[in-house]
Amino acid sequence: MRWWNTYRLLTTMTERLQWSPEEIARYRLWKLKNLLEYTYFNSPFYRRFYDQHSVHPDQIKSEADLKLLPILEKKHLQENDPLEIVTNPADEDDDRRPDWRIEVTSGSTGEPLTIYRTWRDLYYIKAKIIRAFRQTGFHFYDRQAVLKSSTESLTGRHWFERFGILRKYWLSVTDPPGYNLRRLQEIRPQHLHGYPSGLLSIAELLLEHKQTFSIPVICTGAEVLGPTVRREISEAFRAEIFDLYGVREVGNIAWECSAHEGMHINDDAIILELLDENGNEVSAGEEGEIVVTYLDAIEFPFIRYRLGDRAVRMGGNCPCGSSFNRLKNITGRSDARIKLPSGKWISGLVFQELRTAPWVSAFRIIQEDTTSIKLQVVPKASLNPVELDALVARTSELARGELKVVPEVLSKLECDKSGKIRAVICRLPDQNGMQSETDYGEDA
Repeated sequence: MRWWNTYRLLTTMTERLQWSPEEIARYRLWKLKNLLEYTYFNSPFYRRFYDQHSVHPDQIKSEADLKLLPILEKKHLQENDPLEIVTNPADEDDDRRPDWRIEVTSGSTGEPLTIYRTWRDLYYIKAKIIRAFRQTGFHFYDRQAVLKSSTESLTGRHWFERFGILRKYWLSVTDPPGYNLRRLQEIRPQHLHGYPSGLLSIAELLLEHKQTFSIPVICTGAEVLGPTVRREISEAFRAEIFDLYGVREVGNIAWECSAHEGMHINDDAIILELLDENGNEVSAGEEGEIVVTYLDAIEFPFIRYRLGDRAVRMGGNCPCGSSFNRLKNITGRSDARIKLPSGKWISGLVFQELRTAPWVSAFRIIQEDTTSIKLQVVPKASLNPVELDALVARTSELARGELKVVPEVLSKLECDKSGKIRAVICRLPDQNGMQSETDYGEDA
């Protein structure tokens, strides 16, 4: 019966979608001050962290004062005992000890992170993702298929699924596309949520046989959704596509509404900063690195937490009427950019054009030094050397002619531990001198 708490939260969260910017700002500041004070006096790690940087919660009078706080890196959490980070570290023989739900991120490009959660934390995470789904037209009685890295839910089956409420059918991207297509045809879902690369492999199978299979609503997440991939998935499934952005640590961060003009940030739960190379907030239309403060996590806080992802801020008002701020798009991870010999970085999204080559089934760009990039490509059929040369030449043009392109023809691209396929991987240290990794999974 625990999940009734989720739906009580969902009611108030849904009402806040209609709040004015002024109401949201007051609410966020109130939550921020409470979070900082509670964390400072109850988390040994955070108290040491802030004392080392000579900062105290009393100094935070407005959201603009957030910049006084140090940025929290993933390594800071990895290097400390989780029971030093949590704000309720009661002794094991204490009756007040929380019923911890221990979660470990996949660590697909780095060391995994152990997160201690309570059921309260899970209620908020669940409510946020359901609210996002409902903005896409999702109904509680819809059959929902989930195509991710595992065929099992993090929290298991729930009693209400027996009554047709929030029924979920789990599929894995590690299974063959043909098998997943047959499962979808058996399930006949009205709503599908999955990784773009996994959905694309099924879509390509359908289009290759000049077939379609209708699923009204598809929500993508965990990987950058390029326009070509969006178009192919939409065509194969005759679906309306909605992109979601979330990470394992804090759950859903932003969601695309029916207006399809950017992604609304969960402004009532998250303060999202987009920072330039000097740590200053970027303007609308500019790309920055994402730093989040999660206002609803009081047991295992994430305050000014660097995700390692990048996005473009969007200005103006959304036609849907919600005053929640928007991101224009997620441009990828900091390690999904390519560094030119000049020292400039270019977004990995520029290489999405390579997917338009009709003979290319999949591709990946890997950079390991500042003079060259490796182009891994999987052909749909037998390889034509002339077509490969043309693809190499176009890749070089997209890299502004500054990098040598070394082709590598493969039969398939290997997924990382989380089941995702990243199209661009830079193995050079970024401007912060580190390679960070965030697991985008969430039990939705």
